[in-house]
Amino acid sequence: MANYTIETKPAFSVLGLGTILTGEYLEMGQQKSAFWDKINADKALDKLDGLNDNQYAVNEAINGEFHYYAGREVANDSEAAEDQRLIEFPAGKYLVIKASADNQMGVYNALEGAAFGEVLPSLEEYAYVGGPNTSFITSKDDDGVHGEMLVPLVEK
Repeated sequence: MANYTIETKPAFSVLGLGTILTGEYLEMGQQKSAFWDKINADKALDKLDGLNDNQYAVNEAINGEFHYYAGREVANDSEAAEDQRLIEFPAGKYLVIKASADNQMGVYNALEGAAFGEVLPSLEEYAYVGGPNTSFITSKDDDGVHGEMLVPLVEK
């Protein structure tokens, strides 16, 4: 099982550029990868003035649609432009998972797989009840790309 911790986090916000994912799970993975290819090719995140340089990937279900965002952490009082979304994460308990991989999508896939396929189903005291969740790149070095995933939790 993946190494994880349950941590209390302060409220934070991510300013994101988004897309809507459709189809089956495998198709969504391909859509996420294509979306990041475009974001990276356009250097779109360079245009967002964030609190740090970490690249965030956010999953959010809204009115039955699966929204996916690339973004940066911003001040909680930030405002979104017309083509952006301010995604607010409340203060509280979060599942925190760390992973490394050869590339950006590898980290995101490893984190999501561990969170939703291994850790969340095994938690006895906490549950994920929806709301946005996020993965972000913490560093890149000779050993690969490193990241974390944050999933909001409530006590069962």
